[in-house]
Amino acid sequence: SGGSDQFFTQSAINFLAACIYFFSKYDGGKYSSLPHVLAFLNCSYEEIFNTLFSNKELSSLLSPFMTAYKAKAFEQLEGQVGTLKIFISRIATKETYWVFSGDDFDLKINNPASPGLLILANDPLTQSTNAACYSVVLNRITKLINTKGNLPVGLIIDEAASLMINRLDLLLAQARSNKVATLLGFQSMQQIQQQYGKETAATITSIVGNVLSGSVQNKDTLDWLERIFGKVKQLSESVSIDRSKVSLSLSEKLEPLIPAGKIAALKAGEMVGLLASDAIEEYTGSFEPSTVHCRVNLDLNAIKQEEAAYRELPLFYNFKGHRDEILLQNFNRITMEVQELVKQFKPAPRPAQVPPSMNGSMGGRN
Repeated sequence: SGGSDQFFTQSAINFLAACIYFFSKYDGGKYSSLPHVLAFLNCSYEEIFNTLFSNKELSSLLSPFMTAYKAKAFEQLEGQVGTLKIFISRIATKETYWVFSGDDFDLKINNPASPGLLILANDPLTQSTNAACYSVVLNRITKLINTKGNLPVGLIIDEAASLMINRLDLLLAQARSNKVATLLGFQSMQQIQQQYGKETAATITSIVGNVLSGSVQNKDTLDWLERIFGKVKQLSESVSIDRSKVSLSLSEKLEPLIPAGKIAALKAGEMVGLLASDAIEEYTGSFEPSTVHCRVNLDLNAIKQEEAAYRELPLFYNFKGHRDEILLQNFNRITMEVQELVKQFKPAPRPAQVPPSMNGSMGGRN
């Protein structure tokens, strides 16, 4: 049922949040990284819960798990945690451990002291695995850059429906005041609805300031575009002819400014859009539309010259032919660090009780 699914989903979220919080607080965040959390989730239930229960701040968050663990309700624990461990295991690779285990650069790319440029490129062959990792990076970046006193920054996300960005609607609504320009690219409204749900998708489309579109075939997207572009008065005339007279009638009626059929038939390079207008210094009382219907003319020769001047990206790290060995060493190092950590919280074995000697008991009877 839906209620049961929601319970297990929320349980998995709470459990993962507890693991992340523990590593962020333990030893000053020394092991606060995604690979350490992934390695920790591969430990046994006894090792995991003995470690997490040591942090008293997590007692309320972990109370459902503690009850099930002490009651040895392992089937319930499998439902709450097992699904999470299965999905997490897909990204627990030596490549993921390598990328996310180092402090190579600051994710606050709009920091006035050290601004940066970060490009994340997805691969269709590994998209199902990479998307989760990229979402972790993007969610962290959005929290860091969406603050006061930073440089203006642009967050450009092509194929936005392939990633899950936490509270994307709030980012669009609040980031503008912090000089963050967000650009989302997707194929149709249906993609956003599938990824974020209809309510969140409706919120996203209602707060964006600028909309640009090429040819679209999805009916919901066409209806939405036609509606936001508005309507315009169009003069129509009709002529009727009979034996005795010819009559001409004129009429005005509101018609879509850019009909859905015209949007669907756009050719390559043609675009329609709605732009957020700047503040008007002098109000004239006349309505000035901000819609566009245009063609983008590209100077292909200038583009080729620009591409010819591109420099090869330098190698950030040279494995010198020992890539797999180095990645595996890093993977094993993180796994051992987690194993050493959980050993510290292993309960001490109870001393064995020595049964009373047989001779002593028989002597008492005599």
